[in-house]
This record gives sequence, structure tokens and C-alpha cells, in this order.
Amino acid sequence: MKLTREGKRFLLAAALIAVAAVNTGNNLIYLILSLMLSFLLLSYLILRLNLAGLLLEVSLAGPVFAEEEVCVDLLVHNGKKIPAYSVLFSAPEAAEPVYCGQISGYKDFRAEVMMMFRKRGLYGYRDFVVQSGFPFILFRKSMSVHVSGQILVYPKLLDIKNIAEVIDASQEEGRVAVRGSGDEVYALRAFQNGDDWRRIHWKASARQDGFLIREYAAYTSQKITILLDNLLPQDAEQFETAVSVSASLAQHFNERGYPVRLIAGGVMLPFGSGKEHVLLILDTLALIAERQEDFPLSGFEADGFTIAVLKSAQSGLKSAAAFSDLVIHADTL
Repeated sequence: MKLTREGKRFLLAAALIAVAAVNTGNNLIYLILSLMLSFLLLSYLILRLNLAGLLLEVSLAGPVFAEEEVCVDLLVHNGKKIPAYSVLFSAPEAAEPVYCGQISGYKDFRAEVMMMFRKRGLYGYRDFVVQSGFPFILFRKSMSVHVSGQILVYPKLLDIKNIAEVIDASQEEGRVAVRGSGDEVYALRAFQNGDDWRRIHWKASARQDGFLIREYAAYTSQKITILLDNLLPQDAEQFETAVSVSASLAQHFNERGYPVRLIAGGVMLPFGSGKEHVLLILDTLALIAERQEDFPLSGFEADGFTIAVLKSAQSGLKSAAAFSDLVIHADTL
């Protein structure tokens, strides 16, 4: 609890009144002094009571990436019978504090807080701070309120447009047509029982003895392998850039439907696609650290398009460049 500017002025005035009361011995001045001291004591007790019994809950609707604003739902429950007034809720990651004029007894207050996390990793909500100067702004009390739960912050996403264009062009060349359910005709074959009559190619059938059926083409894309350099020696800045590039690549190619896998020291996530798979990759990248461990290249089998994301050209994983289709050095980005 801190004394506010108004509180300091009030306390100075009380001190002057006290000096005057002692020097003059006037009972009226003593009465004024006692009222002022009672006022201070009352302000202190009401402020403590005002912040008692407040419980906070925090929830998120979607994934959180470093250096991106995210909207957090804040629920405050007043667990005491009397209302709480003029309360400010804040957190180090919050863009601005949330003010609440009144929370009735045993009632809830809901608000949205815009937050931004500077770095990836696992965060707790324990840093939420509740402040109030009620009722007379002579004191301001701040206290940390325990909020259960944790939040996993994913790596910062980078603009990889130039890198993606190079890879996309290579992927386009590598597409292979197979029988499927696309729009382009792959081949014609003789009609068989169970075939859809709407797929009969009437012009071609007219030149043959029997009916011919259209078979449509689908295209298979190459798979994407991301090799992330997380080997020592430690270089925090370049490593964070490499992690962000890997996360951006995984997010980009998953959105485009490519099977993606992630390989790093101590990590071997197989090919997969879809929202759950990319979240698994992002979960891993959110917590991955540099480590002294053999990279699993001995059992590595190239499959599809391989991208090596290295911290620098002097990386201990530079041998991966020999069998990678693209090498990205984080120190050049």
C-alpha cells in the first residue's frame, strides 16, 4: 500500500494541525486533528476491505503467437457480500489496464484485455495485479491475485513470402497427377457395373463399340521436411529467428495442405497435416531449446522437399545442407 500525492498532502496538513494544537493547546484544533487521523484510519480500513474477496479467471479462445495482440477474457468474481468500487486490473503483458466502477456483492464482472507476449514459452497468469484507491484516494493498494492456468505462447510468425515463393515454384514442378476426384480428365476406360452414367464420355463412346468412362485426375504434392538447428553452441538471437522461421514455414505449408514434418535435436515429428498436426508442431517449437544432443540425421530419409533452417553457415548442422533442397541461415534474415 502506498501513500498517494493527495494522501501526502493530507498527512502534511495533519502534521501542521498537530503542531498548532500542541503550541496553542486549543481543544478545537485537537478535535480537528483527531478527525483527520480518524479519516486516515478509515480510508486505510475501507481500502483493504474493498479489495478483499476478489477472484480472477482468465481464458483464451485461440492460439497465441509472440508479438501478436491477443484478446483475453477476464472474469472477476466478488466473493464478499458488499460491493467493490473503483478497481483497476492490469498485467505486464496487457496493452492497458481495465477499470471497473463497481462489482456488486457475489456478482461477476467480465471484460476483454488485449495482451501481447514478447517471447514464446509457457506463461502463468499469476502476474495479474488489482489496484484501488477507494474511497478517498489517500492510499493506493496493489495486490497480486492468483489466477490458475497457463498459456502457451507460440513463436513469432515472420513474413516468409520470398522464401515460400521459391518453395512453391519447386512444389508446383513436383506435382504428380494420379487418379482422383479433380476437375481434369486423367484417362478413359471401359464402362463397368456400378459406374456413374453421368461420367460417360459420349463422343468417345460413339467411336467405340461400348461406353467409355471419364477418370479424373488429382495432384499429389511433395512433402515438406523442416530441419531445425537447435544444437549448441548457444546463440539465443539466431536460434529464436530460426524457430520463428520454422514455425512460419509449418504454418504456411499446412494451410496449403502439404504434409509437414519437423526434425530437430531431440525432436522427430512425423509427416502430418491439418490443424491438430500444425498445433503439435507449434507446441513443440514454443518450448524447444538449444541442447547438446546428436541430431537424428543417421536415420534420416529424404522424402519430398527438405528445408534446413540453420542458425548460421558455421552451424554444427551444416552437413544437412548436402541433402537439403533449401538452406536458410537465420543470421542473414
